Amino acid sequence: MHDFSWVRRVKLQQLRTVMVVARSQSLVTAADELGLSQPAVTKSLRELEKDLGVELFVRTSRGTHPTGVGKILAERARAIFGQLELVAQEIHDIYQGLSGHVVVGSLLAGGANILPRAIARLHSRLPGIRVTIIEGTYDHLLPQLKQGGLEFIAGRLPPHRYREGLQVESFYQEEIAFTVRPSHPVLKKTVPSLADLRNWPWIMPLPDTTLRQMLESVFHEQNLELPMIPCESLSVVTNRRLIIETDYVGVFPVQVVQPDIDTGLLARVDITPAISFGPVGISWLKDNPFSRVAEELIKELRTIGEAWEDSGYS
Repeated sequence: MHDFSWVRRVKLQQLRTVMVVARSQSLVTAADELGLSQPAVTKSLRELEKDLGVELFVRTSRGTHPTGVGKILAERARAIFGQLELVAQEIHDIYQGLSGHVVVGSLLAGGANILPRAIARLHSRLPGIRVTIIEGTYDHLLPQLKQGGLEFIAGRLPPHRYREGLQVESFYQEEIAFTVRPSHPVLKKTVPSLADLRNWPWIMPLPDTTLRQMLESVFHEQNLELPMIPCESLSVVTNRRLIIETDYVGVFPVQVVQPDIDTGLLARVDITPAISFGPVGISWLKDNPFSRVAEELIKELRTIGEAWEDSGYS
């Protein structure tokens, strides 16, 4: 198909129909959600398919399933409606004063310290703003970002394999912290090493996470076998409790556990040289403008990140 004139003729209702049918894979369910009759939904799809000259859905006895082109169009439609919601919010802000809602994704390093501090600073300045945080790994958050469900993702910047179609901005460099309970036997060693820590059971991040892959590389580079791993977890609450009550060794981006280290709840095992976790910042869709609310939150993130980069963590 080389005729793109359909772009001028396509209706938002047709795009919404494609989006809903692709998600529900049922004409009946889609019709109920759209407030239309099933024949009207079918007619809308057929008109669009005729205009495009391609099949968007395959109808079978087990449902209505999007073709490859149908999946692409449904994904782009979700992004379009996400942008329209931002426009509606910005129009509201112009007439009502800056308020509104921003949805951001948070990785472990982002949600632990810099993002909460930025939100607190933002609310002290603009109390009418509401922030929704969606936690997860990049595999979980990236599809939501591409579909317009998130404005940006805060945390460790993604590996290059995830960066296609993205822009990134680094705020500061993070280190890895090896943590134990304050009375852990390993702390009796004057200069503990990674080999020493292998003598104790570990709580490891999940295998598909960047932190886990980095740790495995460090062990490999030092010709060490991985330690015993009785638990794999990304839950800060669960991991903290296990470390406090056992001899487990936990591994975190340092800012995740710095408050617990400062108060004596946990102890950091100083491994020399320190192991870098990498740059922490934000990722967003290339050429995708931020809402005014998101811009204000990013200003606060930049301010905190610049202070940490200049003078160390605080």
